[in-house]
Amino acid sequence: MLNKTVEGMLGFSPPEGTTVKASSEYTAQYAAKNSIDGSMENYWNAGTFKGNIELTFPNPVKFNFVHITTNSQPVRTVSYTIYGLTDGKWEPISGQITQALKSTFTTPPPIKVKEGIYEAIRIDGDGGESWLAIGEVTLGTFETINLTGQPQNASAKLNWNTIKEATNYKINYGTQPNKYTDSISVEKDAAGNYVIPNLTNGTTYYFQVVAIFNGVETVISNEASATPQGGGGQTDPEQPSGDRAILVVTMTTGLEKEFDLSMKEVNDFISWYEGKQAGSGSASYAINKHDNNKGPFSSRKDYMLYDRILTFEVSEYSK
Repeated sequence: MLNKTVEGMLGFSPPEGTTVKASSEYTAQYAAKNSIDGSMENYWNAGTFKGNIELTFPNPVKFNFVHITTNSQPVRTVSYTIYGLTDGKWEPISGQITQALKSTFTTPPPIKVKEGIYEAIRIDGDGGESWLAIGEVTLGTFETINLTGQPQNASAKLNWNTIKEATNYKINYGTQPNKYTDSISVEKDAAGNYVIPNLTNGTTYYFQVVAIFNGVETVISNEASATPQGGGGQTDPEQPSGDRAILVVTMTTGLEKEFDLSMKEVNDFISWYEGKQAGSGSASYAINKHDNNKGPFSSRKDYMLYDRILTFEVSEYSK
């Protein structure tokens, strides 16, 4: 049973009772068993540039990725090929994966492997200009992201399921399939009913969501499309005039939120923001959405958190 996690890594340590053997060990201090002890401070060192490590499970385990944290000095590029044991036969379950390491202790992205139920795995490694060394090995099964897109007026609403281990998400989009020209980063609680604004009506947009774990892109969604539409043939409403303005608030995530407000509401917002900037006032401010978002509600408000606001812009209507 996989239930023991390692901080900073995806998946779980191999189950209790897993045995480990390696092609070689530099010394007893750098034994193969260090690769599954749950601590990144201990690691296996082959004492050679190339080698392998073999993990045999007490019972077959199902997974579709292997996550490896690496120790290297000097920092270099390392290559892995992973094999799985089924019915007593070894088969490659990944291609040769080359990872460019960034520091002495590195946790590169997890390696996707052929999903299956395996009795054991063998990791063949090439340390390049440094002795081959592995800190920890974890296993797991990536969840899938099911993305849908719903067109709206000059925008699109995206909905996807939450990925348990994601720390945040990235949304890629563009006007051609599988070719994305724009991207925004969103918080982990944004899964579901996320609106991409400032799109062109009548143009089809294609979207992709990527789950990110501690800065590493892990799970990629299907591609969804949506074609924003205007008011369904209705005449354009008369443009407001007088003491009103468009308030555009840009969040630290890059998301822009637009509100059509009276100048009094705009000034109240500015007063709150400047007061908070000076060290007084509440941490959040409620902006009345009015008719910006219709629904069977007596009112709808958007609560803006001060520390999430990057900048804002006010465009007054001509009088």
